[in-house]
Amino acid sequence: MKRLYGSAIVIGLLIAGCISATAYAKGPGHRGGHDSLLPPIVRHMVSKSHIHSVMASEKANLHSAFGAVRTAKKQLEDDLIAGKDPTGDLATLQGAQNSLLAEKVTVAQKILAKLTPAQRTQVGQFVTQYRSMNETQRQQRMSLYQQFGGAGAAEQGQ
Repeated sequence: MKRLYGSAIVIGLLIAGCISATAYAKGPGHRGGHDSLLPPIVRHMVSKSHIHSVMASEKANLHSAFGAVRTAKKQLEDDLIAGKDPTGDLATLQGAQNSLLAEKVTVAQKILAKLTPAQRTQVGQFVTQYRSMNETQRQQRMSLYQQFGGAGAAEQGQ
């Protein structure tokens, strides 16, 4: 029984460690997700301490903006379910999303301000090649879907 209990604890700790390591590796900026305005290469050109200091200085504003978007989405959802007119909710959500975008732009500008002109050129080249690669992959996915009769999914670019 002790052995089983000990094994369960070890497995739980390993899973928790893997999850936290994955989250940490993705870095700041919505965990480096699709909403980040910074190309991934920037995180390798700017010091972690600079990124952390910018994020710390904008943390309250970002939390507030994310909270406003979350609240507006919930209100819109509640009103849609209740059959109410969502016009006011849409305006509130759009305003909250615009404020959040403005905060993200501020963060990106502060982080990018540390780049030299040569680094900015490198980032521009990276972005051009990265977008080209993504477009090529999208076209390959569409071709694959069409090959297997998934025209509907191919049209959606999934």
